[in-house]
Amino acid sequence: MRSKFSLLSVLLGLCLVFGAKAQTLVYDNLSTAPTVGYGDLNANNPIFGDSLNLTQGGHLSVLGLTLFNPNNSDNLGTVLLTGSMVVKFYDNTVPYAGGVLNNPLLGTATINWDFTPLGGLTPQHFSPNYYNLTSLNINLPQHILITQQFTQTSGTSIRNGVAMYSNPTTGTSPNTFYLNSSGTAEGLYTLSPYSGQFGYQIQVVPEPGTFALATLAASALLIIRRRK
Repeated sequence: MRSKFSLLSVLLGLCLVFGAKAQTLVYDNLSTAPTVGYGDLNANNPIFGDSLNLTQGGHLSVLGLTLFNPNNSDNLGTVLLTGSMVVKFYDNTVPYAGGVLNNPLLGTATINWDFTPLGGLTPQHFSPNYYNLTSLNINLPQHILITQQFTQTSGTSIRNGVAMYSNPTTGTSPNTFYLNSSGTAEGLYTLSPYSGQFGYQIQVVPEPGTFALATLAASALLIIRRRK
C-alpha cells in the first residue's frame, strides 16, 4: 500500500511541475486576416489600446502585437528604423468605459523595435512581433486592457500606429479600441466598418490551481483503477 501511494505522490508532483511550466494561448487575433492600419502623428504622442477578455488568467509569458507606419500624404517616402514601446497592462475586471484611464495597473513592459536590417518599415506597412515577458512577473486576470505607446529613435517617419485584425479566434474583445493623444480625447472609439480589434496575442502560464484540479481528477482515476 505504501509503494502505491508513493508512486501516486510522484505522479502528482510531476503533473504539477510540468503543468506549471506549460504556456497557454489565452487571446489571439494575430492569426486572423489583418483589415486596416490606424495611426497618428508622433508629435501627438498617441497611446493605442484595447480591452481583451482572455480565456483564463495567469502569469504573462508571451506578448504579440503590431507596429504600423501610416501612408498619410505627409508621411510618404519615409522609413521607420528603430524605436521603443511602452506597453501597459490594466485590470479590466470592472470595464473601462471612457474618460481618464484609472484602472489598476498590473505591470509595464518596455520593448524595442528594429527594422534596420530590413531597410526600415515603409509607409502602408506593418509588422507583428512577439516578445517573451515571463521575467517581468506580471500576473493577468481574465479581463485586461492593454495599451502601447511608441517612441521613434531613428528614421524619418512622422507617424506611427497599429494594425487591426479580424475578431479573435481565442478570447473575445468588444468592438471598440482605446485611444489617447493630444489630437484626440481619451476614450473608446470605433472605426466603421472595421472591427475594433487591434492585433494582439497573449500566452500565459496558468495558475498552479488550474493544473491541481486536473491532477486530482487524474489521481482519483488512478486510485479507482488500483482498487479494481
